[in-house]
Amino acid sequence: MQALFDLLDRFSHPLLVIGGHALAAHGVARQTVDVDCLIAVENRQALDAHLRGGGFEQRDATENFARYSHPSNLVPDVDVLFVDASTFDKLHVGGIPMQRGSAKLQAPTLPHLIALKLHAIRNNPAREAGDLGDIARLLRANPGSISASELAALCMRFGPLGIEAKLQALNIAP
Repeated sequence: MQALFDLLDRFSHPLLVIGGHALAAHGVARQTVDVDCLIAVENRQALDAHLRGGGFEQRDATENFARYSHPSNLVPDVDVLFVDASTFDKLHVGGIPMQRGSAKLQAPTLPHLIALKLHAIRNNPAREAGDLGDIARLLRANPGSISASELAALCMRFGPLGIEAKLQALNIAP
């Protein structure tokens, strides 16, 4: 795992660690079997070359996503989400530093990470249970970090209809 974090740290363009590893930057530990990253789409080819140089092969790709695997079963997959530069810049500003051994990486702010989770649920309802659980753990671990009105705005803008009520039913909404 450390070799992968070091490889990502050496990437010459900004990237954000998202998903399960980003939760740790906000005080939430969760088992995960891959590393999720987000980059600006114009850096897609550069990241592809960088990961291939580290022994990874692209296994799956769409317009907004790519999965990379390493021949060694000991090295986790890397899932990469691509967003336009404007969106990336908004998510990157004020990011939370993450130290993984010698690797210095960055995770999104708490509101941005929750927005990403809500967006994932809206685009793939099958993700609701896992991502809703992640949001609940984030809110419990960071009481008072997000106001009720800020959470409502995030739910309305990025989540599916009714998601705020589901968070309130979990009794963790601020």
